[in-house]
Amino acid sequence: MRRAQQLGRYHLLDRIAFGGMAEIYRAKTFDATGQPHLVAVKRVLAHLAEDDDFIQMLVDEAKIASVLRHASIARVYEFARAHGEYFIAMEHVDGKDMRTVLERCRTKKKPIPPEHAAYIGAEVGSALHAAHSAVDTRGRPLRIIHRDVSPSNIICSYAGEVKLCDFGIAKATLSRVQTKTGVIKGKVKYMSPEQALGRKLDHRSDVFSLGSCLYEMLTRIPPFTATNEMDLLIKVRDAKYRPVSEVAPGIPIELEQITDKCLTRSRANRYQTAAEAENDLRTFLRKYMPNYSRSHLGRFIRKSFAQEIERELRMLEEYVLT
Repeated sequence: MRRAQQLGRYHLLDRIAFGGMAEIYRAKTFDATGQPHLVAVKRVLAHLAEDDDFIQMLVDEAKIASVLRHASIARVYEFARAHGEYFIAMEHVDGKDMRTVLERCRTKKKPIPPEHAAYIGAEVGSALHAAHSAVDTRGRPLRIIHRDVSPSNIICSYAGEVKLCDFGIAKATLSRVQTKTGVIKGKVKYMSPEQALGRKLDHRSDVFSLGSCLYEMLTRIPPFTATNEMDLLIKVRDAKYRPVSEVAPGIPIELEQITDKCLTRSRANRYQTAAEAENDLRTFLRKYMPNYSRSHLGRFIRKSFAQEIERELRMLEEYVLT
């Protein structure tokens, strides 16, 4: 039997993601009755533990996520420090992030079926609209902008749930760390043109990023690629990309039109709210596959990762049930 690491009241089971700023663990904790529960724990890497701005960014992330209550937004439970380490405990979603799903599809040279892309896009659109329209306890707009909508921050569960996560660089009125105009934050490949230019952002920037995710789900490649970051910034700035139908012939024209409207360079000609994009995606889905439900997505994800699921179940039996 393997021994789990301890961090505060959490037993870290296995590392499920790793980045330049933090690592994420599947973890176990116990409720008041002694029953075990799985959570995800984002632990700050040691070299950033003394970076006050970074720690404040984590505090902001926890504050923003804690006020959001939506079925398609991963919940945050607490921000804490233990043994000199900072961490965020959040909802554990038993599934795979969209980046991993796309990598599997590229390996198998099979696309994500259009109905799944439409459903995932609609769920993310719903989550974004909830964040964009969130208010504080006095009813004042929080003006949350995610700024990092990308495949790695969209999780599809084995049951077919879709969760938007990681509000780590989100901008809101309750954020203490405010990004100055001209400072670029986010993954360049999924930025909006105004974000790439370092301009002041509004919620329509997230709509553009949603369009980039839709495009990649439909074609298996991002809309903007380049050999270096400067050329990539220029491509994103100009919002020039190959048509979906050219990259992936056979994609329903309605989905291509929705994607194009998200990816319009001019904010004025883009969907004005994430809810508008969500509505068009659900309208398409009702027409294209009237009986669609999240169970269809769940079956697709489980079939794509059958071997990994078996290994995860064995690991969880070893860790959680002991």
